[in-house]
Amino acid sequence: MPQVQETPGSRGIFDTEELKGGVVRGWFVPKERPGPDTYGTERHLAKVKVAELDPTKDELRIFPTDTRPWNDNFLGPKYSQIRQITLDVEVDEPTYMEDVLATLPAGLNKNPEYGLGFAQECGIIVNLIEEHTQCTAIALPADGEPAIRGPVFYLPLPHLTELRDRLARITSRGGGGIRRVKQTMVHNELAPVIGLDPRELTLGRLPDSRWMTKVAAGEVPLTEDEQDGLLAATLVGARSIVESSPQKLARLQRDIELVNLDQLLVAFGDALGAGHPEPWWQRFFEENVFLLQLIFGGPTVFVDSQVPIGEGDNSTKGKKIADYFFKNVMTSNAALVEIKKPSTRLLGRREYRKGVYGVDAEIGKAATQVLDQALQLARSEAATRTRTSETSWVVSAPRCFVVAGRASELDSPDKQKSFELFREHLAGVRLVTFDEIFEQLRTLREFLSAESAE
Repeated sequence: MPQVQETPGSRGIFDTEELKGGVVRGWFVPKERPGPDTYGTERHLAKVKVAELDPTKDELRIFPTDTRPWNDNFLGPKYSQIRQITLDVEVDEPTYMEDVLATLPAGLNKNPEYGLGFAQECGIIVNLIEEHTQCTAIALPADGEPAIRGPVFYLPLPHLTELRDRLARITSRGGGGIRRVKQTMVHNELAPVIGLDPRELTLGRLPDSRWMTKVAAGEVPLTEDEQDGLLAATLVGARSIVESSPQKLARLQRDIELVNLDQLLVAFGDALGAGHPEPWWQRFFEENVFLLQLIFGGPTVFVDSQVPIGEGDNSTKGKKIADYFFKNVMTSNAALVEIKKPSTRLLGRREYRKGVYGVDAEIGKAATQVLDQALQLARSEAATRTRTSETSWVVSAPRCFVVAGRASELDSPDKQKSFELFREHLAGVRLVTFDEIFEQLRTLREFLSAESAE
């Protein structure tokens, strides 16, 4: 008979109880009370069903749940449409539900504290199903073929494993167009089931998706024409190209990067003068996070965005919200980035004294804001760690950055002098303009272009 147990975590407790007939139900009991204006208030403050183990059917039913206390959908469904995921499991005597969860296949989240459901890298599968079907449940049988039966989308585990493995290979070798490549691959894999037409990759000079499918499937060798023409963010299964013509592969990779950078330069340049609000720029940098990595001058990786910093529960109330959270690859030291707008003024409109301009008040506020975030982070490192998706960072000496304004505003030697005097003597914060990030991107593109021409 399945056993009952209780396991504490940083966000709450995973509690199980045995029901009539031997069914074991798993509950998530949040540590923090939902905020007054969140979805969690309407549910309830005690516990939420996240899983059921039915030994009579050897079946595990998962109910994906949003367990982020700072989110408006706290304790609500994790997905917009999919409410249940079902798997066939072998239930021995006795069996703890957590033991069953620990054996879930790759591609599924095993931790009830994070609401179960699909792992982040497989979320694109759920997105496609929700966008193009009316299915409210996903079944993961041990074998068979993908199919739709009523409200259930059947995705056999071997197909899920293959999709997950291919997504992982794409991620490991991807470039600037990684997301579009993923979407096309998943779309074409499941299109016959849903009744959609195949989709071609739209990455500039990239040939049709047949070549991408061939490479992703490891069908080698490729023809000379395909080797010369294939532009993709990944080169899955390209071992034969490496062995036969490594110079050609290196050239192909550089060409791919150039295509992606060209597209990004156009989009970035157009956006600079479009008057977008701050939230738009936050989304833009989240989709192109490597742009922010250009400002660090060292190996830095993205950790999370919109992170509540401070002691107490995981709600945003009373917390400092960091726009972007990074860490140094070598030392794991945390770094914070505050995003403003290209239209944010850098200097006052009039001279403070002859030949001297004072910094605009918004810049001073932004610098103080990110410094305060760093202070609160140092004071509440442990509490904040529970709110980031990646937790292997440390608070040694948090680096602080503000991205704001445009260098084109500095249209006189006195303005340029005043800005640099302020920036270079601003302790603890590095001020970077949107123009400077754009020029770093352009420089990177020129460097790759020169290499490609050799």
